[in-house]
Parts: sequence; C-alpha cells; structure tokens
Amino acid sequence: MIKIKRLKNSQKMRIIISGVGIYTTVKQIRWGLFGFANQVAASQKALDALEGMRSGIGAAEQCATGLCGTWEGLQIQLDML
Repeated sequence: MIKIKRLKNSQKMRIIISGVGIYTTVKQIRWGLFGFANQVAASQKALDALEGMRSGIGAAEQCATGLCGTWEGLQIQLDML
C-alpha cells in the first residue's frame, strides 16, 4: 500500500471553482475555506487527489503540480504555486 505524502500546510495554492479563482494555502483548504458544504468537500477531495497523485511511484506522478476535475458536481482546477 502506498503511503500518502501530504503537502505542507504553508504550501501556497491557486484553486479555481466553477470559474472563480482564489489564492490560498493547503491549511485553509483543509480547514474549509468556502461557505458552501459542496465547495468545501470538492476542494478537499481535489487536494486529496493531488496528494495521492504526487505519492505515486513514477517520476511523472511525483512531479505533478496541479490537476483539473469534477468533484461534488463542481469543476475544480488546483495548482501549486
């Protein structure tokens, strides 16, 4: 089983939810930055997906700095800065 390597809480991120961009940190995403439950869940799932991807065994996976997808019915783009 692969151990998930978590990003530092201070890591700066850009998250775009349904066309609205916000500059924030990993800590704020984990603690629930947004006012709506589906936005909080979607952003946390996207962060988990990025951390899971970066925990892979391949060099390309470990170098990933962002991702796009749909979680909780919301389009998300998450990028490390």
